[in-house]
Amino acid sequence: MAQAIPEEIPENVLITGSLIRGTVAVGVPVTNLSPMDFAITGAPKIADLFKDYPQANVYQAGSATNSGGHLERETRVNLRGLDQTGPRSLMMVDGMRFPPQADGICSIDPSIIPAISLDHIDILADGASATYGSDAIAGVINVILRRNFDGAQTQFGFSTATSGKLHYLAAQLWGRTWDGGQITLSFEWYDDGQVKGNEHSNYTMDYRPWGLDDQRPVSSSTPGTVSTGSANKKVGTNCTNCYAIPRGTGANFPSVGVGPLAPFSASTVNWATLSSPDNSGANGTRNVFDPLSIAQEDAPQQRTGAVMTVDQRLTSDISFYGSAFYSNRRNKIIDPANVTPSKTSVLSSVAIPTWNPYYPTGDAPTNLRVSYNLGVERPPYAIAYELSLRYQVGLNVALPAGWRAQIYYSESSDANLFYAPGNANAAAVSAALGWTIDPVAASGTSPSYGTWTKPANVPYLNLFCDPYAYKCNSDTTLNYIGSSRTYDEKMWENEKGVKLDGPLFDLPGGTVKAA
Repeated sequence: MAQAIPEEIPENVLITGSLIRGTVAVGVPVTNLSPMDFAITGAPKIADLFKDYPQANVYQAGSATNSGGHLERETRVNLRGLDQTGPRSLMMVDGMRFPPQADGICSIDPSIIPAISLDHIDILADGASATYGSDAIAGVINVILRRNFDGAQTQFGFSTATSGKLHYLAAQLWGRTWDGGQITLSFEWYDDGQVKGNEHSNYTMDYRPWGLDDQRPVSSSTPGTVSTGSANKKVGTNCTNCYAIPRGTGANFPSVGVGPLAPFSASTVNWATLSSPDNSGANGTRNVFDPLSIAQEDAPQQRTGAVMTVDQRLTSDISFYGSAFYSNRRNKIIDPANVTPSKTSVLSSVAIPTWNPYYPTGDAPTNLRVSYNLGVERPPYAIAYELSLRYQVGLNVALPAGWRAQIYYSESSDANLFYAPGNANAAAVSAALGWTIDPVAASGTSPSYGTWTKPANVPYLNLFCDPYAYKCNSDTTLNYIGSSRTYDEKMWENEKGVKLDGPLFDLPGGTVKAA
């Protein structure tokens, strides 16, 4: 008996992109965003347009609680949510890739292009690595710059919020066209104001109003919180061996000299007073405060950006084209003293030697420690910027038999830097209190150092003082205990070569790289 052969089902191939010139990609559509979308959505920057695009996650970076990076406050656009550990989305400007941005995370932010300079954005929110490479797994964002604009356009903008956050914007567009050529120039400046850390009641580390725990660190105390040995509670107000230094305790540091040197010669607090019920027990942690309150919830930022495009027909078969853009975002943020990059600005249960001239009198225990927030005397701040730029020049050449050549050169650069000078060096703090630090051998990336003692010209550090009432410490001492952190990253790409294409297809291999 003959067995029936099952009918073969044809295989379907879905094409989402092609290097073949003249073909139309099918399947996943390309979404287009235009300047009209700014008016519809009220978005101030290009990245903000993506907040209404379902396939994209938009992360606003740069708040005071961000740990470690993003101080230049890029707005990260993440297609399909796949850019978690590295770039899976590709950003291009006029069809040429731009390197990933931000410090260490390699994110993409189309807002490096001023909104007034935008012609439109093409978005392919699907895998396109076969066409564009492995960094286009989640999709492609192609920002197209404005060309062939004739006239001038001026924009001014202002917005505010109940918490402050004043936003000012000024932008100018100018262009001119003529027979065979054009030039378009644009410039944008904006200034985003700050949001202070005490503007919102729910921006806090004390969660008791919501039935949860008080997570304010005891180390965030001003005046300091004294403990016998280490504080037996690190957060909240339940420490049972803590004593609050009374408000108004202390004296101004002398305007000249190195100040007191002999033990107990400058004591302003007595152990009997410190251990009294007014300053211990339930009152022992009354100096603990929320470190977020003296920081910025959202930092101010300034940005300048400029774009130029130019085209000129040289002969009937040759035309010149060029483009360039520049973006500089910069800010200064006051951080909470307990988070990166300035978390060492809080001193957690620092041991005080009895020969420190400010040590309490009255037969005080010899194991006293002080928890203290230096942010009042030495605010922990960080400065950051992101500099993005590109220039591109080239020739379009028409060849016989319908072939064309494109000769070009481009260079792109994205540089990020943050500098955090508001830190405190724990070893220098100990030395300034009067301790001698033993030599330390090198370990990993940490260098070795010899015996560390307080220099004779550096006054003793006084932690038994109220900085709200007095100038407690010398600037020399505060500078001595300070340290800084710097992060510097630069990514760049340049491309030069000759690209040929015929009437139906691109030359295999695409762009030919020059040596």
